[in-house]
Amino acid sequence: MREVPFDPENDDLMQRLRNVPVFDSLPESHIREAMRAASIRRYEAGETIISEGEYDEQVFFLIFGKLAIQAGDVQVGTLQRLGDVFGEMGIIDDSPRSATISAERTSLVISLDKKAIGKLGDTSKIFTQAVMYRIFAEVLAVRLREANCAIIRLEDELCKLRGK
Repeated sequence: MREVPFDPENDDLMQRLRNVPVFDSLPESHIREAMRAASIRRYEAGETIISEGEYDEQVFFLIFGKLAIQAGDVQVGTLQRLGDVFGEMGIIDDSPRSATISAERTSLVISLDKKAIGKLGDTSKIFTQAVMYRIFAEVLAVRLREANCAIIRLEDELCKLRGK
């Protein structure tokens, strides 16, 4: 993994951030300020970004690449869309990572550190936290809907297996 501080003067990265749905309605000055707590990480295929069971205080946004999500020994999904968020649950409740995320191909992510956000000035800190919780709420709502659909499918399969 290669890590560098986020450079808000990098027009290419700022353009990519403006295309992330959660950031697209924000003024550029707010995005630049929030990104003062960010770094950019490049992972090569096979590198682990987060490990199941470990604790840390990072949340990540995918800029490009493809990431595998693995819980236990089972691959449960992939991330490959600009702006896909991961690592947010540990930030919300200080819990250990529930899955391992690794790069399937070269990937670039933005990493936001909870401690770095806390060191921003009061206005920037409050704004950044509000944006982060909006993102978290949207992500968790989508995941809850997907989990509910999976539960319904599994209940239907169980009923069929029981002959009901």
